[in-house]
Amino acid sequence: MTSFDDAFATEWPRVVGAILRAFGSLDLAEESAQEAFARAAELTAGGTRIDNLGAWATTAARRIAIDSLRRDAALAAKLPLLVEDQQDDETDDRLGLVFIACDPVLSTEQQVALALRIVCGVPTADIAAFFGIQEPTIAARLTRAKRAIERSGHRFEWLEGDARISRLEAVLTTIYGVYTLGHTANTGDELTDARLGSIAHALAESVVGEFGRDTEALGLLALIELGESRRPGRTSPDGIPLTLAEVDRSAWGRQRMSRGLVLAARALPGGGRFALQAGISGLHSSAARWEDTDWNAINTLYYGLLRVWPAPVVKLGALVARSHLGPLELDRATAELRALPRDRRVSAALADLEERRGDIPAALAAAREALDGESNGALVRFYERMLTRLTARQRNTA
Repeated sequence: MTSFDDAFATEWPRVVGAILRAFGSLDLAEESAQEAFARAAELTAGGTRIDNLGAWATTAARRIAIDSLRRDAALAAKLPLLVEDQQDDETDDRLGLVFIACDPVLSTEQQVALALRIVCGVPTADIAAFFGIQEPTIAARLTRAKRAIERSGHRFEWLEGDARISRLEAVLTTIYGVYTLGHTANTGDELTDARLGSIAHALAESVVGEFGRDTEALGLLALIELGESRRPGRTSPDGIPLTLAEVDRSAWGRQRMSRGLVLAARALPGGGRFALQAGISGLHSSAARWEDTDWNAINTLYYGLLRVWPAPVVKLGALVARSHLGPLELDRATAELRALPRDRRVSAALADLEERRGDIPAALAAAREALDGESNGALVRFYERMLTRLTARQRNTA
């Protein structure tokens, strides 16, 4: 039997999309859908059975929206515009909503944040954690984003043709943001958020279905397929994350991995950032053992990735990859890593490099920095395990 949470994840974008088409207001669509699902949750908790949550919530949200408009004299004139009928209620509007969220009047951060909120139903607090800012700040930015779209002077339309092509890069970036949040959750006790990973995969498949020759669309789908194929081995039985050196590779999903490798091979000639990331992931996935990892090829791909996407996360990954090319490169990469602005990811990587160099006090200090403020329970356990191991090594060498 489908749980309420699972049904909500499926039906949320359909309900938001139906109300958005009918009323042309993101605020009204989101608020009405939210109230409708809250009422549904209350009824379900009280023992009422709702056989078709999407249809029930859409009908309820329409009524809530109309009541809201009737209470607002300034918006009452919009009531004659309500010409949408019920035939659209069963349409899966998830990808269409992503294209709407990727309005060029918005920044990349606003596009991703808006998509997370209206497409995936991610709570504002979790979006704030994803961007590393306070919840009131992201709430204000979401409000400004919706206002900016509405001030652009046109009623919401479901984009087609050239309009969709012009937003494709932003859509891919947004889907990548959804997947990143699912791949390593910001909060909670689990390492991943499987729901967001599934949403990102479905969106990427839809994009490839529409833009099957675009190498970046293929690269993004390949990256997600490869990442999801390795999900089963990412944690120990007690939920502690495992490194690629520790993982049992026999647990990986071979069918998904094969699909991802085929897609990555098709995407790589394009040389874009998603294609190159898929290539790197493919090299990690195809190594039968950690010791078989082709670090020279991975470093070559990172060199290309840095040229097309010189983001801090890429710089970090490139330094870690270089550190596996021998003792001299390990020392050089560690020195460069020490000079980077510190965040938990940098500190975690530095702890690993310092441990491999044998500087246990430096590794301990970096591991403590990585643990400080971490809100994901699985990563907290990972860093605690690291600290226990490093402390034991320091004691044994004292």
